[in-house]
Order: sequence, then C-alpha cells, then structure tokens
Amino acid sequence: MTVREGQTVTLRCAFIGLTSQSVVIWEGPPNFNVMSTDRRVDSLYKRHRITGNSGVGEYSMEIADVQVSDEGGYRCSTLGLQEKAEMMLNVIVPIKKPPKIAVRDSSIFAGQSLTLSCRTTEGSPLPTLTWFNGTAQVKQRNNKLAEGVAMASLDLVLSELTRWDHGRNFTCMADQGYPQLAAATASSTILNVKYSPVVRIRSQSIQASEGETLDLSCDVDSNPQAAVSWRKLGGDIPANAENRGGTLRLLTLDRTAAGVYQCQANNGISPSGVGSATLTVQYPPHITSNFNRKTSPFVGQEGFSLLCEAEGYPEPRVRWRRKGTKLYFGNPLQFSRIDYDMEGDYECVASNGQMRDAVRQIFLDVRGKPYINTVSLKVSVRSGDTARLVCEILSDPLPEETRWLRRGPGQQDKPVTASQRPGIREEETTSPRGVTNTLVISHVGRSDGGVYVCETTNTFGTFQREFHMDVKGDTNTQSVVIASVTVIVLLILFATIFVCIAKRTGLSTGVNKSREKTTGSTLTASRALPPLPPYLDARSAPAMDPDCDMDGLELQDFNGTLKPRPPPRVDKQPYSIGLSYPSLMHPLPPYSTVERQRPDGEDNMLDSPYLEDPWETEVT
Repeated sequence: MTVREGQTVTLRCAFIGLTSQSVVIWEGPPNFNVMSTDRRVDSLYKRHRITGNSGVGEYSMEIADVQVSDEGGYRCSTLGLQEKAEMMLNVIVPIKKPPKIAVRDSSIFAGQSLTLSCRTTEGSPLPTLTWFNGTAQVKQRNNKLAEGVAMASLDLVLSELTRWDHGRNFTCMADQGYPQLAAATASSTILNVKYSPVVRIRSQSIQASEGETLDLSCDVDSNPQAAVSWRKLGGDIPANAENRGGTLRLLTLDRTAAGVYQCQANNGISPSGVGSATLTVQYPPHITSNFNRKTSPFVGQEGFSLLCEAEGYPEPRVRWRRKGTKLYFGNPLQFSRIDYDMEGDYECVASNGQMRDAVRQIFLDVRGKPYINTVSLKVSVRSGDTARLVCEILSDPLPEETRWLRRGPGQQDKPVTASQRPGIREEETTSPRGVTNTLVISHVGRSDGGVYVCETTNTFGTFQREFHMDVKGDTNTQSVVIASVTVIVLLILFATIFVCIAKRTGLSTGVNKSREKTTGSTLTASRALPPLPPYLDARSAPAMDPDCDMDGLELQDFNGTLKPRPPPRVDKQPYSIGLSYPSLMHPLPPYSTVERQRPDGEDNMLDSPYLEDPWETEVT
C-alpha cells in the first residue's frame, strides 16, 4: 500500500476460526518488531491502534499521521497458525519546491556550447527528471543520484548554439511516479543567445518615378539590438532624406537620387550586418543636344546629317520626323544630297514609352543657286490663243535677275522682250521659297513656236531650263474632220446592230425553208451500222414486259455507238426541224430527225459532225 505523508491508513487483517485463547500479533518496521499483542499496542507506537470486531476475527492496524518512519513491511499472525499475512507500506513525501536549473556560463553566444543542469533534493522517493524543449521531450541520460546525499540531477548539453536557439524554452520536470498522491513539478529557462546582426532588405531592386516619395526599409535581426545607419555608395544621400533607423525616407525623388543604398547594423558582435538596395528613378526623356534653331546647308551638298542626343530612364529612343507628319527617320537624320525640297522644319523626338515625349525643332534653311522646279516643260497651244510659260524658281537668296530667251538656229539664245511685238509680257510673284515668273504671249501664231529658255541668277550662280511650245493649226478644219469621222463610225455601228437584231428575230426563216425544199435529203451514211449490242439484240435479249412498248424507239449511230432515238414531236413537221446558220458563208441544211418508217435507218442530218463524207450543199 502506498500513502501520502500525513494521511491515516488502515492495514486490514482478519481470521476465521479464532478461539478465545487465540492471540493476534502485529509486527512492523523496523525489522518486524512486535507492535501489538491481541488488542494491546506497545507504548512506543502512539499513533497506532487495533480496530475491528474481534468477535468475528478482525484485528486491523490503524496508523494516524503517517510518517516516513512508518514505511516498511508489516506482518499479521496468530499462534498456532503457520500462515502469516504480510504487507509493504510505502509513504510518499511530495516535492515542496520545483527542481533548480543551473547554467554554467552566463554569457551565451551563437556558435558556443551550453550545459543546463537540473537538480532537486526534495521528495521521497527522489523524483525522475526529464528535459523538454518546448513541448518535445529531449533524449537524455538517466538521472544521476549523488552518493550519500538525497539529491537527483540531470544535465542537458547543447553542442552548438545558433541564433534560432535564442528565446527557446527548456523545461526540467520532476515526477515521483504517483500522480494521485504527488503532482509533478517543473522549472523552465529561456535561452538568451547573443548573435551578430542579420540584415534583410525587403526589395533589392526598386523603381520609382521622379517626384515621388519612397521609403527604403531594412529589417535587422540581432541580440542585443543593433544600431542601424544608411549610406549611398559612390555618392551622398539626398539632403531632404529622413533617417528613421530601419527606414530611410526619400522625399520628392529626382534623377540624382538613383544609386545603391546600403543599410548597416552593428551591436558590438562581429560581423556587422549589411544589406543593399538599388534604386532606379524613372524620368521623362530630355534632349541634351544643343543644336541651333536653324541650320543652312547648300544645294547639292552631300552627306549632310543632323544628330540628336537625349537622356532619360528607361533609355529613350531618338528619332526624326518632318513637322506635321508621322513618318519617322533614324538618328542621325541623314541626307544623301541636299535640294530645295528638303527645306522645312524637322523635329527630334525622344520617347521611352513611360512618360511624355521630348521634342526639339530645327529649321533646315537650304541655300544655294536657283533651281527651276516646273513640271510641265512642253506647252501646246492653238493658233490665236494665249500661251503661258510658267517658270517656278526655288532660290535662297531670291534671284537677282530672271529673263526669258528664245533659242534660234545654231543654239543662239536671244532675249524675249515686250518690244519685239505687241502681246508679250512677264508676270512675277514672290513666295518664301522663291519666285514664279510667267511669260505670257497673246495671239500666238505659228512663228511663235519653238524653244524658250528661262534663266535665273542669284549670288551663288545661274540656272536655265528649256520650254517647248507647239503651236497647232486652225481649229475649224480639225473640227470638221473629227465630226465627219464620228458620223461614219456611228452609221457603221447602227448597221451592224440592225443586222444582228434581224437575224435573232427570224427574218431569215423563209430563206431557210426554201433552201430545205431544194436541198432535200440526199446524204446517207458512208458506212454500215455496227451490230447491235447484246442488250438490244432481239435474239439474245430477255423477255420484255408485255406492258413495255419498244416499237416507238429507234437506234441512232453516233460515231459507231448505238443510242435510242427519241420519237418525233407531234407539234412540228414530221420530217424536219429547221435550224438556220445565217452567219456561215455556205449555209448548212437544217438539222433533220430520222424518219421513223425508213427501213435503212439513214440519217438526212447533213450538218452532223459524225459523218465522214464531205458536206454536199446546194445554193438556192
């Protein structure tokens, strides 16, 4: 029996068949000393007494306020009876204080080993010690019991500590093995492991736009707490930045804020923690080329080009376009050969697809000797009309002199002036690109035809271009000829239409009928008919349905192939149906059906393509 210290316990003992002379004896610790005889208890055992009804043989031992000294073996017996009742009494003394945990080294650093010792001197029996890491039991050696001292101890050895061991809860539990009588007790300790800072940057690559506010965050894990500082590699942190320890706030970003930012943490334990973040600032394109508002190449200049440079992030794409158009050219803008048509405004456009485009304009002012841009160099005019020879001149600077010449025999040019004859004058208009000079000749005659030369001169040189004027004859004669030809063509066209309509409406039917009477059926097949196929031979054909009438069918020869001939139509002539071919030089006889009663089966269809004999025709 196991009892807790301080309780009252009854050790029961009963006999059957006792007599009045029987004596019951109780023996107990130490060494089974006699404690009572019959119902009398020795005076040494003041907390003991005999209970029970002795009349029925009950002699139980009651022990009040059980002590550890009461623990041991008990024996109940009577004289004259060899059998003895024995019992072992265990007294549990609960642990009043939890076990103690001792740490050999108070300074614990990551990378070192650690021994935790758990000890207790209380309780009877001494408890069993167990280590737990959180709620998981740690495998360990058995308890160590000190010799000569009532003490139990158990060590927990951690071979190498890491920063993950910081804050772990290790518990030592003492259990006497009798949960109903004595509850288990425990002690815990939380490790305080010191380690160097570990830095983590939330985002190592950051993109932001110019003008925004950005927070750079740096998470630091260390014990003890570390001091955090920021710096920019290869430059200075913007003056308006706010250092808030683990956060660096950059206000109103500009392109100079881009770079690598480094977060550094130090708590006195080497090494220090370092983390880096790369900041890229997006900003709109900006054209850096300082070209002039206007540039002046010369006409005929080769290899002329315009270069435009720009910056921005992302890196912009630089292109050229002519102002007012959407056709883009590469950079640099290259001209193989300069002419006046290339003069105008050009725009350099830098774009990066993120923000507004950057545009810069330049005017291409083409200079050089004049150039005549007239497209029509041949002028045709009727005699008596007014001729206008237009000379469009492109020139920068404007022409100093423009004159008209007439080319005579031997390539001799003579000036054309108003004094030569009445009706000659010059008209001149000026535009930003040049001059338009028009030679006007009124009442043109045949003698005015020929080659005229427009000659223009400015500071850079002279340019000429020929104009050919063709003077045509009197317009009345030409009109008569054109009208006559038109009338003849129309008459021929109407006659052709009339003939075609007459042929289609059957006006030639009478001629065809007379031709049919005179021609007759004079042609026969030039060869004998081939034998009938088996399926049409009466001798080999199977019996026919009596309701099927075959008398009305005949066979027709088409190039050696026998085919049934359809019966004639009753609403037409029984011997022929006329088909006329009036467009042929030799009209053909009408197509004829085979006469049903002819015994030789000849075909009088003279125009059949299956007859080998040449056609025989008669002209009526």
